[in-house]
Amino acid sequence: MYHALMVPLDGSPFGEHALPLALAIARRSGAHLHLVHAHVTDAHPSAERAHGAQRRERERAYLTGVAERLAIRWHGTIGTALIDGPVAQSIAAYAEAQGIDLVVMTTHGRGALSRAWLGSVASRLLHRLPMPMLVIRPHETDPADLGDPPRASHVLIPLDGSALAETIVPHAIALGQPTHATYTLLQVIELPVTDYGFGAAPLAGIDVNTWMQEAQQQLEHVATDMRAAGLQVTTEVRFGWPALSILDYARDCAVDVIALATHGRSGAERLFLGSVADKVVRSAAVPVLLYRPPTEPTAAPTLQGASTERGRPKLQGRDA
Repeated sequence: MYHALMVPLDGSPFGEHALPLALAIARRSGAHLHLVHAHVTDAHPSAERAHGAQRRERERAYLTGVAERLAIRWHGTIGTALIDGPVAQSIAAYAEAQGIDLVVMTTHGRGALSRAWLGSVASRLLHRLPMPMLVIRPHETDPADLGDPPRASHVLIPLDGSALAETIVPHAIALGQPTHATYTLLQVIELPVTDYGFGAAPLAGIDVNTWMQEAQQQLEHVATDMRAAGLQVTTEVRFGWPALSILDYARDCAVDVIALATHGRSGAERLFLGSVADKVVRSAAVPVLLYRPPTEPTAAPTLQGASTERGRPKLQGRDA
């Protein structure tokens, strides 16, 4: 369960597309909802002195207005904060100081957060946060007309056999628990290929069946721990390009959320790097839960009955 959620806002309608989902999560878990806006100081000190105070008042009024609109739909605790400093750095510092368990935000906006995903505030923020981030692609629809988002009934967790990739598992469980979600563990094996002008073909000498059996065993190892915690879990192994296969599965199998670690690695040529997460975020039609471990674990995490402490999953090293 979550105790505190944060939604960074940039003053644009696009940024507010994260609000319905954040509100639904807060409602189901009884979490405190924090609405945060980073005040960007004008590069010219004279301009900041002349107009900075007025901009601050508008920004405070904006946050208050958003909180009042949300309060009509939910009577939980909603706080607002206008913070100073570099956007990603100040938001991350606020999240850590306030004990935020989950950050929910859109991948695009029109204010201080208005850049493409790659190299954006969202990307820089992810590299600073000690907690997971749930990102949503905005739509053209007015966020006030979005209504309640779908329940997270089916959570897809792509893995690559590495301990680092498995660090997302407890966070995915925490997100899906309030809605009694089912989980699918997916491993995509990218076969090395040659292309001599006649189309790509797998390299000779590859024991595909052995790779598949190893991948299935790795997934079942994780699934066993999850099932022991009372969760409904299925496993799936596919061959193909990782990002494309993840997106295809999510589309074809009615997935509500994709949850993945932003880096990981496995043996041979089977790589699952941050670029895969980036491609998934760019193209996914559903929210994506991202987590970047601060250091690479030496052993995969195990579940302690899928419990949380201050809303954060308890992890314990597992022998590989």
